[in-house]
Amino acid sequence: MKIRFLLLIALFFIQIQNLYSQKTILWKVEKEGSNRVSYLLGTMHQVGNSFVDQRPQIKQLILHSDLAVFESVEDKKKTIIDVMNRRPNDLSYRDNLEKRDIQFLETISADWTVPLSKLSPAELAVKLEQLYVLDVCETAKSTDTWQHLDDYLLSLAKTGGIKIEGLETNSDQFSAINSQDNFTWKNAKEVVTARIENLRKKKNKNQICRISSTYLGDMNFDYQFDVKCAENDAMLINRNKEWLPKINEAMQNANAFIAVGLMHLFGDCGIISELRKLGYKATPIPLIKE
Repeated sequence: MKIRFLLLIALFFIQIQNLYSQKTILWKVEKEGSNRVSYLLGTMHQVGNSFVDQRPQIKQLILHSDLAVFESVEDKKKTIIDVMNRRPNDLSYRDNLEKRDIQFLETISADWTVPLSKLSPAELAVKLEQLYVLDVCETAKSTDTWQHLDDYLLSLAKTGGIKIEGLETNSDQFSAINSQDNFTWKNAKEVVTARIENLRKKKNKNQICRISSTYLGDMNFDYQFDVKCAENDAMLINRNKEWLPKINEAMQNANAFIAVGLMHLFGDCGIISELRKLGYKATPIPLIKE
């Protein structure tokens, strides 16, 4: 009797998990009364092109769409990177970090497109996080010619002659990163130091790489659509609000393929929840690896 009871309990939790977890990053979006069918893909930016190449379903959906929508469609090298490189050199990091951390940073940044001396504390923290995902979580293969998933998807749309639109400009993204006015070197030191330590020693891999491992693996994410977004997610919430009217318009006027960062799909403030509030039906679509 006890064993049977435990089995029933286990089955119950499995069923509950299945209700709230979808093993996919791809969603079919449609609205009753409309013949438009669109697809929404949650991306992980630091992922190589082989991820898409092994899942030709993604490329086919892009090439069969009327419109492809991305976070930004601007050439970063002609906008933000140029702006950052025109800044005066700022060596404040040398006054706020330990000597060994400075040496490590200056070594790994030797070939960066934007020199270390031109990055704000917030930008450096983001850069270190991106490097960790690529180098430690190994989200791109050595044979990949693209290490940024969104840029590769954008290139496929351009090559296929698909009309493209951006949800924001590179300047908008740039402003979002630097929106924390109090993120000065004084209070950024702890965050930057920890990320340097993690990267140098490849620490906390299981914890930090958990999302990327799931993304590259079974994609079994709990999107938590009924969970209220936290107040400290203000940047994500605000960007979703800015994007939603543009996404809605795209889906009303075209069979659209829309690619946004995976985290923009989570929670009650996420793109999927907001689209459902507008009357859309969002259905998870399995991605087949070949």
